[in-house]
This record gives sequence, C-alpha cells and structure tokens, in this order.
Amino acid sequence: MDQIILILLVTFVAVLSAVLSYSLSIASARWAHRLHALDEPRENSRKIHSKITPLFGGVGIGLTLLVSSIILYVNGFFPGITPIQLFGFISGVLILLVGGMTDDVKPRPAWVQILFPMSASVVIYLTGTGILQITNPNGIGGIPFPEWFSFLATVLWLLFATYATKLLDGLDGLVTGMAVIGSGMIGALTVSTAYFQPGVAMLSAVIGGGFFGFLPRNLHPAKQFLGESGSTLAGFTLGFLAIVSSAKIAIALAVLAIPIADAGCVVYGRIRRGVKIWSGDDTHLHFRLLKSGIPHRTVVFLLWGFSFFAGVIALGLQTRGKVFLVATLVVFTILLSWFTTKYGKRVSSE
Repeated sequence: MDQIILILLVTFVAVLSAVLSYSLSIASARWAHRLHALDEPRENSRKIHSKITPLFGGVGIGLTLLVSSIILYVNGFFPGITPIQLFGFISGVLILLVGGMTDDVKPRPAWVQILFPMSASVVIYLTGTGILQITNPNGIGGIPFPEWFSFLATVLWLLFATYATKLLDGLDGLVTGMAVIGSGMIGALTVSTAYFQPGVAMLSAVIGGGFFGFLPRNLHPAKQFLGESGSTLAGFTLGFLAIVSSAKIAIALAVLAIPIADAGCVVYGRIRRGVKIWSGDDTHLHFRLLKSGIPHRTVVFLLWGFSFFAGVIALGLQTRGKVFLVATLVVFTILLSWFTTKYGKRVSSE
C-alpha cells in the first residue's frame, strides 16, 4: 500500500469513525437516561459540574470501535494484524463495555471494578498480543522476555494504561482528548516510511476518530461523560496500540507520563494520610490546577499541550532519549504537584 494512499485512507476512516461515534453518543445518552446511568452532583462532593449529566459516553465510542474494526477487517484493511489478535481486541473492548455500563448504572466496589480491565488484559495476551522483548539500548535488536515475564509485563502495562486514564477522568474532555493525541501519535509513526504499518495505522484512525467524535459532547460544559467504560477504554486501547505496533510503548508512555506520574503521587498521598488508595478525592493535579484559579478549559488545554508536545518529541528520539523524556516528565509532574499543593490555595485566594 502506497504511503499517500494510506494517509488518505487513514484520514477518511478517522472522519467516518468520528461521525459514527458522535451519532452513537447521542443515542447512548438516551439509553443512559432510561437506565438511570446519570452523574448527579451532590453537596460536599469533589464533583465540579452542577447539573445531572448522562454517562455511557464510552458506549458510543466502544460500539464505533467494534463496528468499524469488523468492517475494515472483513475488507482487508488490517494487514499485519491477525484474526486472533483482532478477536482479542474486540473481546477486550466488549469486556470493558459490559463492566463499564453495569458500573455506571450501579457503582460497584473497586475490587469488582478491576476484574474487568484485568480480564480484558489477560485476553489480549492469550490472543497473541504481548510484550515479547525490550529494545537493546546498547545495540541492534531486542532482549527477549521469558514467557511468564512477557505475560506479567503485558497485563501490568495494560492495567497501568487503563487506570492512568480512568484516574485522569476528572475534567470535561481531558481523557477524551488524551486518547485522540495518543492514537494520533502512534498513527503518525505507523504511516511513516521508517515504521510503515498500514494495519496499525488504520486501527489508530478508528480509535482516534471514535474519541474525537465524542469530544464535542464532552468539552466543558459537558453534555455527556465518558463513564467507566469510556475512561478505561481510552487507556486500554492506547496500551493495545502500543503493543500491537511492535512495542511502541515509549510513545504511549510519553503521552501518558503525566497522568501515570500524577496517579502515583495521588496514591502515595493517600497512603501517607492512611486512607484507602482507591478512595476518590480532589488531590489529582488537574484538580489542584483548577483550585489555583486556572479556568477549566485552560487546565485541559495545558495538559493536552504537555502530552502532545511530549509525543511529538518522542517521535524523533531513540530509546535512551525516550527514557530520559519520560523520566523528565515524571519529575516535572511531581514538582508541579508539590508546587500546586504548597502554593495553589494561596494563589487562588489572592
């Protein structure tokens, strides 16, 4: 497949996926009202919206991924992705949709919630998509993993990616935009001559288009929220893209470095305070920036901007450079989190 033709096809698929996702999001909002899958603001809660808002945003996105993926595969647009790998991806999406929808209707304990992302991650490995090796930083080729370590690395990576976006889902449009940026970066890499992978590029277009189509309904003030399925699908699909594209994990990690580091800071803070690590609070970086007096959309655009430029920089770096970039972003997040904790309220009150 010619590179120019691939770029045109990728653009066309992304646009069609966005239109389908937008249409299905309207339908899913109606389903949410019928099933009472609604986010209702309450007094003394960390919620920042003031009106009842339907969930199930991830339902429209998930259905878009399923329908588009099947149609494209049947017509031969996923070269390099095996039938069993696509089956694993579709199965993982379905598992997260079922888990997310049921949780949106009736919230469940954290130990029950994690069973769905964990099951989806195991399915991905069992259907032939795994982290089999690590790039050799001192030479050409890679260092292979033992099978048990490959399984562990795959499941943990997918869980990290999934929960990074799940925990980040606190401001309107933030996670949705991150998914668009992440899939766009992997898509850009896989249409390039150096990493030409038409099948992965097409799947990136489906995922990016699916989330982009929901973005107009999710921007502040949001008409609809992602819900459990949408917030987990964002990280899960990016994690899958990173593996199926021959371990482009460093690109996805650069885009998700800030939310992953922020999640680490939040968990560490909860442990220090002696509270449950899965309990909700407003100590996430995006909430701290908001409390500092920065407008809602500005906080979202800032975090989008950090992830976008990190992804762009990572595209041009070798392995060592990517590791240094991710480490820099982690340190930056920790320092910014400390600064907003120490001075945020003071700035907000002045």
